[in-house]
Amino acid sequence: MLKVRQICGMVMLSSAVLVLSGVPDALAQKKMTYEQAYRQCKAQLDRTFPPGSQSQTGRNTAGVACMYDKGVRAKKSAKF
Repeated sequence: MLKVRQICGMVMLSSAVLVLSGVPDALAQKKMTYEQAYRQCKAQLDRTFPPGSQSQTGRNTAGVACMYDKGVRAKKSAKF
């Protein structure tokens, strides 16, 4: 019969194999470019703030927050 240490060792080893097999999938995802993030955020903001609305400050703040959510720093001259 297997001892407790051997069982724990097999569980840890199998857990490590499962975790490490998922690592290449996470690394294979490419980081979004600035242009891709800008297009996606602009489309999202166009739905939230229709063109011609008076709230430019809110639109720009939401645009910068969206860019940060995508993992891209917004440029100072970015107008959403």
